[in-house]
Amino acid sequence: MADSAVCSTVAPPRMNKTERVRAVLAGEQPDRVPASFWFHFPEGAKHGTASVKSHMDYLAETDVDFLKIFNEHPYQTEFDIKEPADWGRLRPAPLSSPFFQSMLEETRAIVEAVDGQCLTVTTVFGPFGEGNHATGGLVTDHYREDPAAVAHGLKVIAESLAEFSLALLDCGTDGIYFSAQGGERDRFSEEQFLSDLKPCDLTVLEAIDGKAEFNLLHICKDDVRLEHYTDYPANAVNWAAAKSNWSMAEGLAQFKRPVVGGLHDRGVIVDGSLDDIEKAVHTVLDDVGDRNFMVGADCTLPTDNSLANISQAVQATASWSAPA
Repeated sequence: MADSAVCSTVAPPRMNKTERVRAVLAGEQPDRVPASFWFHFPEGAKHGTASVKSHMDYLAETDVDFLKIFNEHPYQTEFDIKEPADWGRLRPAPLSSPFFQSMLEETRAIVEAVDGQCLTVTTVFGPFGEGNHATGGLVTDHYREDPAAVAHGLKVIAESLAEFSLALLDCGTDGIYFSAQGGERDRFSEEQFLSDLKPCDLTVLEAIDGKAEFNLLHICKDDVRLEHYTDYPANAVNWAAAKSNWSMAEGLAQFKRPVVGGLHDRGVIVDGSLDDIEKAVHTVLDDVGDRNFMVGADCTLPTDNSLANISQAVQATASWSAPA
């Protein structure tokens, strides 16, 4: 019995970034809790070879345990949508579309440059988000005027995004970071969300389910009906654990899979001291623990966020020890 008790407290052997994240995804004990954060790169550093350099410099300077590949190539419709009824005429954008092809090319180049240093997840915005990108934010207003037409348009966009997501996986990325938007309680009724938005999200997520080891679901915004996302297929979930949303511990219990987050994206990691950042990370770990959890932020950090602050948040997981 004594030998068994001693063995149960032995820490796992030191892991590399990939092993560490895979341990969490498998529900196993990592050598330390993984951590990752991300932000949009500045203008001039978002596309082509500049984007590849931005991602690689960021990985080197912050030492994050997995790398989110940004998608700065918004969806485009075949014609300008000006009236609600226009959504009813949409057809799926082909994979040959320049905005898709540019992102596929960048993803291949970044994955090749990473060369196995860590796992990568590549950004795909959900149909609601890409509908807004294509129209300058008209989805909600147009839906209120003509729900059927907009629902058709979102379904069409979802079909395009499903094909695009599979093509991204063919580029070698380890998973899709799916940004689910539109679920706030004050945006659509529960019935509208369930009938017209959720099925579009699921079109994309079900297409990639089981085809990657690290599909990460990001649920954007506060006061979201998180209970309607618990059956979304993904290997891990990230959301804003603040204000009206579930805490990380609550979400871990509800989603029943690994979760990512814990730090406010406009909080201590932005303007706190290094000591404050370490304390904040330790507080999150005290609450959530070191199983089925990766430290991250509620959402994307500010573009000018200190890289030293991000690095400190990553390294702080190594100096944490579980409460006695």
